[in-house]
Amino acid sequence: MIINIHGFTGSGDNSKYRWLAANIRNREIFSPTLDYCGRSPESILRLLEKRASSYLGSGPAGAPRLYVLGSSLGAFFARCLNLLFPEATTVLINPALAPFLTLRGYIDCKAYLALFAKFAYLDDAAGDDARLHVIIGDADELIDHERMTKPLLPQGFKQLYVIRGGMHRLELTPEVEDVLKSVFA
Repeated sequence: MIINIHGFTGSGDNSKYRWLAANIRNREIFSPTLDYCGRSPESILRLLEKRASSYLGSGPAGAPRLYVLGSSLGAFFARCLNLLFPEATTVLINPALAPFLTLRGYIDCKAYLALFAKFAYLDDAAGDDARLHVIIGDADELIDHERMTKPLLPQGFKQLYVIRGGMHRLELTPEVEDVLKSVFA
């Protein structure tokens, strides 16, 4: 199972979903269109958490059973799932890990801050981050990854891929595709 979580103004039928459907065979893809303004972040997380938990424990022994891909605001939720289900392999693309700052004026900042605080506590207790991968564009015009992403990653984090010239709506260049193929293979 792959859970694909789109960004703030995106949809479940996004370029990442279409790439996954075309390139990753034999895995179900759950890619819902989420109403980030009409639903609370807690209810969105509950929906994703319920779907994720239904797939854990299925499949061959020892094989990763759950993969999560999140872009921008969707990466915030993907990181929450990563902390709840550390056995899931997770990819964050240009993550908005502090959406109460980067999307101020567009979302319920207090609700996102409360959820962030809950998961910041879990992050302190997190162990091995080998299943977490982060892809950022070095020309992201919306998120300053030096200030808003890198400090929020685990200390000593190593699976950071920087795409030269990559804007916020990161194109699926061969470089990005290679990272995704290596993670989802």
